[in-house]
Amino acid sequence: MEIILLQKISKLGNMGDTVRVKQGFGRNFLIPTGKALRATKENKAFFEETKAKLLEENKEAIEKAEKFRTEVESLKLAVVRSASDTGILYGSVTTRDISNLISAEGVTVSRKDIALEQPIKELGIYDVNIIFHPEVESKIKLRVVRSLGDNTFETEENSITSKNSDEINESLLEDGVSFKTEEVNSEEEAPQTLPENELTEQRDGE
Repeated sequence: MEIILLQKISKLGNMGDTVRVKQGFGRNFLIPTGKALRATKENKAFFEETKAKLLEENKEAIEKAEKFRTEVESLKLAVVRSASDTGILYGSVTTRDISNLISAEGVTVSRKDIALEQPIKELGIYDVNIIFHPEVESKIKLRVVRSLGDNTFETEENSITSKNSDEINESLLEDGVSFKTEEVNSEEEAPQTLPENELTEQRDGE
């Protein structure tokens, strides 16, 4: 189906662009959430009539989002969690936890604005993307520690995949554009090392 975008959407288009997407994606997500209009003759005329107003509203929204980004990027955020000796959390850190943490600092951020592909399950320092507006994003540092005085991970940084909330999967497009995606495996299997005595026995037997 053909739609008119009412805001910028990553890998799909900018406000005012007419693009083609799968029927379900347009009807069930883009149109109901106010991100697009069906590209009918009437809606095209409506968009042209209200374009100036929409652009002004978008400009104001961007300015507000920029303010939020500045406030959040000035914060030093840390989540305290119990963990095993190997750093595996007894539980996890989710978008809700991060939202509550930031909100406690006086900046309201919805969990839906936090682009975290999977919950955090290990101690460490993580990059977390926050999407304040389709055109305003921020990457913040989040420390997950046993206590607020724990500096164990001050110089060690983990990585966890985050994604743009408006990123479009190629299966939703009709033009067949292909995008590379990667799977994240948070529990990579560590190489096993034989004890010293077993290594000695193996050498003697050779």
